[in-house]
Amino acid sequence: MDAIADFLSTPAAIACAAVLGAVWGSFFNVVIARVPRGESIVRPPSRCMSCQAPVRPWDNVPVLSYLLLRGRCRRCGVRISARYPIVEALTAALAAAIFWKFTGADDGELVAVRLGRFAVYFTFASTLVVLGFIDLDTKRLPDVITLPGTVVLFLAAFAAHDVSWQQRLIGVAAGYLFVRLIADFYYYVLKREGLGLGDGKLLAMMGAVLGWKALPVVVFVASVVGTAISLPILLATRSHAGKTSLRHVEVPFGPFLAVGALVYLFAGARILGLVLPTG
Repeated sequence: MDAIADFLSTPAAIACAAVLGAVWGSFFNVVIARVPRGESIVRPPSRCMSCQAPVRPWDNVPVLSYLLLRGRCRRCGVRISARYPIVEALTAALAAAIFWKFTGADDGELVAVRLGRFAVYFTFASTLVVLGFIDLDTKRLPDVITLPGTVVLFLAAFAAHDVSWQQRLIGVAAGYLFVRLIADFYYYVLKREGLGLGDGKLLAMMGAVLGWKALPVVVFVASVVGTAISLPILLATRSHAGKTSLRHVEVPFGPFLAVGALVYLFAGARILGLVLPTG
């Protein structure tokens, strides 16, 4: 057991986590592509979306195969979306960073607790990646992921030993109700759609892991990042469309919420320490 604890603190362990993340990222691409269409994520095996040719194992190596194939299908030559290597690389980077922060440091905790924390937070971050990219593609956050994800992650977070179950339970309720109130205000008062209830379910899932104290930080970071990225895009859209109103331009908020949650995951304690100083 001491040998395992020592290994977890080595760069080799972080590299193994990155490889694991990249492999899972390849699977997450399947989820991102198929779940919105209501297709099975198990069958059929990975195939070209154009010619339907099965993807050979040596053409399915995360990131590397995309580079070797120059982003094209080996059989029909159609261009493969850059989203595939981006998701794989992003998931690999998140796995390495989560392992380094929550597992690699030997602070006297049991190996099982350190590995359990990695499993919980990597699953959480991976779910955010999947939902963020689905929202970018479809402007929808599927209930088939957010609802069971909230329950599973709430229960799994007991293994992290970081946030009490009471704070996380309040986080589930507060996350959903916060967005529900905004959505109802837009619908009944302004007579138009505002935030979707999918965002509320996503925020509830975040509260199930991070607790209610994280939610203001998550929303604030999401709003700042969302404004910084969306405003230039909206202005460019308006300039190309003439005097067309921007009221009907939809910008998914889920990806920005995911960024806010990841920022809190890695720097939440420091942020709260600045906002709510103790002593």
